[in-house]
Amino acid sequence: MEPGESLEECCIREVWEETGLIVRVVRLIGIYSTPHRVTYYADGHRWQTVSVSFLTTMTGGTLGLSDETTEVGFFSLEEMAQLDMIDPHIERVQDFLVGQEAAFFR
Repeated sequence: MEPGESLEECCIREVWEETGLIVRVVRLIGIYSTPHRVTYYADGHRWQTVSVSFLTTMTGGTLGLSDETTEVGFFSLEEMAQLDMIDPHIERVQDFLVGQEAAFFR
């Protein structure tokens, strides 16, 4: 997040910067802050990430690469099952597919 930015504004900006798509936030899917996912760096630093996932709808833009992406696309569930996705991303997709209106807190 940038200073002075809301979570919703951050989501919209990050999607734009990383994909070239303009989106509108529909609702919160979940907040993910499990203490079991700590990143340890070679220099001794460690970080526990807090991630927030939103359902969005596309309102404009053109899908493309950025300095932060190496590949972009739209994928079916069958295609996604073949991708090399990390566990936290799989968890977020599964939470979305449940269709629960209330946000997940993990």
